[in-house]
Amino acid sequence: MIKAKAKWLEDFRQVVTNERGHEVVCDETVTGGGGDVGPTPLELAVMALTGCAVRIFADVCMQSRIKLNKLEVAAEAEKQPGSARLSEVNLKVTVSADAREQLLEAAWRRTEANCPVLLIYQKNVPVGVDFKVVSG
Repeated sequence: MIKAKAKWLEDFRQVVTNERGHEVVCDETVTGGGGDVGPTPLELAVMALTGCAVRIFADVCMQSRIKLNKLEVAAEAEKQPGSARLSEVNLKVTVSADAREQLLEAAWRRTEANCPVLLIYQKNVPVGVDFKVVSG
């Protein structure tokens, strides 16, 4: 089980932690009313997508004995003004390796099928909510 927690600090600033002791400060841009001391939560979600794609592709390549020389996954996510949802996400994968192009393309298809964050983007994941109001 993966556990995470976000605690509000002030204005739009928050600290997001996992149970292993890692933390990321999230904030809004200055034009969005924040102090811009960290990525927005939505930016962090897009960053997680690129990080997961790199991690899974590298793993697929290791399992396939493909020696990577360079790997970069960049994302561009579109969100329409006033919308709560991303309207489009485009990934640009740049890879250099000691392997044929067809083998690298197959490795990317395996990545798409096994990248947990990409699967969250592609399929709706049920989210349960336990909402509680406390004093203080």
